[in-house]
Amino acid sequence: MGTIYKLSALGGDTVAVPRVLFSHLTRVDGDTVRVALYALDKNCTDPRTIARDLGLRSIEAANRALQYWSGAGLLEPDRGAPAAAVPEQKADVDLAVVNDPYVSVLCEEAQTAFGRALSRSDLQRLVELYLTDGWQPDVLLLCCAEVARQGRRTVGAVSRELIRWRDAGVETGEDAERYLRQVKQREEWCAEAALLFGVEPQTLTSWERRAIARWHEDWHFGADMIDEALLRADAHRTVRYVDGILRSWRSQGLTTVKAVRGKGALSPANILATGKQPAKQPAKDLFNRNWNAVFDDEETED
Repeated sequence: MGTIYKLSALGGDTVAVPRVLFSHLTRVDGDTVRVALYALDKNCTDPRTIARDLGLRSIEAANRALQYWSGAGLLEPDRGAPAAAVPEQKADVDLAVVNDPYVSVLCEEAQTAFGRALSRSDLQRLVELYLTDGWQPDVLLLCCAEVARQGRRTVGAVSRELIRWRDAGVETGEDAERYLRQVKQREEWCAEAALLFGVEPQTLTSWERRAIARWHEDWHFGADMIDEALLRADAHRTVRYVDGILRSWRSQGLTTVKAVRGKGALSPANILATGKQPAKQPAKDLFNRNWNAVFDDEETED
């Protein structure tokens, strides 16, 4: 039997914890609980201070926790708090530069990424993404570089792109770099698939792009399996039709071309349609032959 514990005698300072916090323990994660305990202990609800002291991934994470506890009734808006501090910082970029050295770096590097000077309102919105929305400067600059690569050189494009990044779980610079590597890989897969289907990559729809990414990321199929599915598609050479074929193979546990061909033979018409020569036909009926045994024999001969 393991060690049995009991509460130690409390000899130091204590903090009263409202029961509302305990009633939400099963609904929230650890960081959300830590924010509540920090606010109770320090009597502080400033998201920047909380994020720094607790080592949270972003200021936005602290903001989300504070909003949660406000909705739960643990916190309430402070109507008497001075409201001029935040708007004044948002309204005057020069003042923000004085108070936070990251702002000047952010503004300069963003303009370099866009290759043009930004208007005062654009710079102000960029600063708000950092100071108010909680995005880290390195993430913002990576996003600026990405939208510039896409030919969308505006702060509005950055703001919209960040919504997608947040949905993808991006919070830190490391997250952003990992996400951008994933985006690049998906673009390469789409270009490769478009070549197989005989279409231009830019003509692929959003659904088709997601399907192609799923083939590689979730189902772990490569170009050889896609090409094999196209052989079976005959005249139905569409992403949706091939998706159905690949889905069927996956459900049967067929993850390689060898395994697929072991289940039966390609029709000569499909092979000829792709410019490939049909294999020499064996004497036995193709569809009743044990193709797994054939492959085993070939491996034995090698």
